[in-house]
Amino acid sequence: MQRQIVKPAITAVRQASSHVPVKFVGQTPSSFVHDGWAGARLPFNVRNKWLFFTKATLFLASGIWAPFLVVEYQLRKANQ
Repeated sequence: MQRQIVKPAITAVRQASSHVPVKFVGQTPSSFVHDGWAGARLPFNVRNKWLFFTKATLFLASGIWAPFLVVEYQLRKANQ
């Protein structure tokens, strides 16, 4: 009689403890790191806004115009 009462109780306790929801911990930092000035952790310099603007414009423009330049080169090469 005791075995019939104890065994289901033990299995119920084991199942209840094994299905505890796991707390999600992301890979992002949990706190903000302040290194003293804005943009300290950026991989590029943003102190001179006009130099940054020029470099960013050239970088983005080269990515936009590259396919057009390649197509023009291929068409000129095919027409020769």
